[in-house]
Amino acid sequence: MNQQLERFEAPTMSEALDKIRSKFGNEAMIVGSRTFRRGGVFGVGGSHFVEVFVADTRSRTEQLRREAAERATSARANSSSSLVASAAAGRTSATGSSGSKESRRAVATPELGRLSESLGQIREEIHLLLERSSGEHGGFTHPFLRECYELLLRHEVEPRIADAVVRDIACLKLPSGYPDRTSVLTIVRSQLSRVFKPNPPLPVGDGPRIIVLIGPTGVGKTTTIAKLASRAKVHQRRKVGLITLDTFRIGAVDQLKQYAEIFKVPVQVVRDPAELEKAVAASRKAGDELVFIDSAGRSHRDELKMSELREFLAVIPEAEVHLVLSTTTHPSTVQSIADRFAPIGFDRVILTKLDESVSIGPVVGALVDIGRPVSFITDGQNVPKDIVPADPDRLVDLVVKPLAN
Repeated sequence: MNQQLERFEAPTMSEALDKIRSKFGNEAMIVGSRTFRRGGVFGVGGSHFVEVFVADTRSRTEQLRREAAERATSARANSSSSLVASAAAGRTSATGSSGSKESRRAVATPELGRLSESLGQIREEIHLLLERSSGEHGGFTHPFLRECYELLLRHEVEPRIADAVVRDIACLKLPSGYPDRTSVLTIVRSQLSRVFKPNPPLPVGDGPRIIVLIGPTGVGKTTTIAKLASRAKVHQRRKVGLITLDTFRIGAVDQLKQYAEIFKVPVQVVRDPAELEKAVAASRKAGDELVFIDSAGRSHRDELKMSELREFLAVIPEAEVHLVLSTTTHPSTVQSIADRFAPIGFDRVILTKLDESVSIGPVVGALVDIGRPVSFITDGQNVPKDIVPADPDRLVDLVVKPLAN
């Protein structure tokens, strides 16, 4: 093959492409790439590096240009001679034109043959290089796909989710040339938003809308329910009622009552399912539009407490049940919590403590597996602030937000 292959190495694909641009500009062709680890002991530790193979097409391109120019000059000279001879023989100018076309056709045929042969050699070498690098980083060898994959991994998205997202991107028409960071981010954002369930508004029926928060201890259910109630009362001008089932935790009732007093929202404390049924009936009679119910935190491994929660929810089948999960919890534990609460039944998920998390990238896989929409996200302790409705685009923002240096 006439083109000379050159190798570039850098910690990331972006840095490798910067090196390639600085040397070749646009006169180079990426023919393969791979990643490898340097340093460490027996494969443990060390740093990731990217290796990119580039064909220098500058000399061949210039050579083809010179050959094409020389042949064009020769063709014009032959054409002129043919025209003079034709005029002397009394031929028409149309015949001369036909001869010129045939001459150009004859010149073009050998040149196209050489170009075709050169392209065939390039394809063969690309095939070999890509085979050698397959399996690295999910097997993505196209530079644009590799950039997308690495972007997701940098934000701690599980490899299986990153792989699925990038395989969807691979079905699209990919931009040509070097991967542009803005294009990579735009396409990753668009495809990543598809993994999250949309959060459509629930239909409004007769009577109050009842929202129950469930979840393990320590995820911020009481603070979250105070935010939701105050938000509805102060910002939406809705008539709100509060009910708490959390009579187990010391100070839980007092904490909710303090919030309720500030925002002038009535609170009812119930101790068993029969009292809950009466409390909901009282809220309905009072004309409450929204009733928020705070449940006691349950260990997802405590079957007795989970059974008690099921009994409470059985008397209010019309309620929306939101599972509250902290983004500071390990992803495998998040999945375990969701699995244990699944038999109780929940409609949506609320994510809390985003202010204590670098990114929600680690829990994306768990959210995909849970398969429920995220209704709200919280990012602080301020009431009624620090809570916003969730949607796929907002969740993507939290996944790919800029990393701290």
